[in-house]
Formats: sequence, structure tokens, C-alpha cells
Amino acid sequence: MKPKNSKDRRSAFLKFLALFVVTVGMVVAAVYFNFRVPTKENDLLRAESKFLNEETKFQSNFYKDMEKVKAMIDSLDVPGAQIDYESKMISSKLVDMQKSLPTKDSTYLYDMHSSIVDMYLELIANKQKLRSLSDAENTIEEYKDAYEKCSQDLKQAERELRIK
Repeated sequence: MKPKNSKDRRSAFLKFLALFVVTVGMVVAAVYFNFRVPTKENDLLRAESKFLNEETKFQSNFYKDMEKVKAMIDSLDVPGAQIDYESKMISSKLVDMQKSLPTKDSTYLYDMHSSIVDMYLELIANKQKLRSLSDAENTIEEYKDAYEKCSQDLKQAERELRIK
């Protein structure tokens, strides 16, 4: 005794089985992507976090080096300072700062750090010029005094010539 609607039953069962497989596949795919995508995203975020931490550490060290160089440059103005030795120490520190810069990238940071080092080099050169000009200022004052004395002597000589 075969049922009369065995074809319909088989067709309905196959449809049910197909829909069941599709539904279970969708649930499995959703679970897979639910766990797989955040893992990749977490890996990317970890790499970015590591880069930012390294950049922050570099910025902190670079700032400390800037403060040291600034203090060294300020020490050039102290009377009795060994200017040649101090200048060489500052130059070596600036070379170390230049070497510690990360490789050139597309951001503005490399250019900014390089500009800072260049500005410190210019500051040292300007300090040396100022120091040499301060000696010239003393010389100018001496020349002014000598000029005043010569002009007074000239006036005195003219008076004596007029009297005779």
C-alpha cells in the first residue's frame, strides 16, 4: 500500500531539506563571520596601537632630547663656559637626534622633526655670530672713545693754531 501522494511528500521533504540546509548554512556562516571578522579587525587594531605606542615613545624621547639641547645651548651664555667643547657636544647631540628620526613617510612628522633639528643648528650658528658681534660691539665702543678723544685733540690743535 503505497500512499497516493508519495510524490508530493518526497517533493515537500526535499524542499524542507533544501531550506533546512540553506538556513543552517546561513547560521553557520553568520557565526563564522561573527568570530572571524573581529579577529582580523583586532589584529589590525593591535598593529595600529603598537605603531601609535612606538610613535608616542619616540615623541617623548625626542622632546627630552630637545630640552637637553635647549639647556646646552643656554649654557653657552654662561660666563666661563668652554664654548668650543659645548658646541661640539651640542652638534653631536643634534646628529644623534637626526639619526634617530624614523624613515621619511607620507606624514608631516618627519619634516617637522627635521625642521626642529635644522632650527637648532641655525640657533647655534646665530649664537656664535652674536658672540662674535658682542666682541665687535666692545671694539666699536673703543673706537668711539678714540674718535671722541681725537676730535677733542683736533679742536684743541685748531684753537692753538688760531691763537698763534
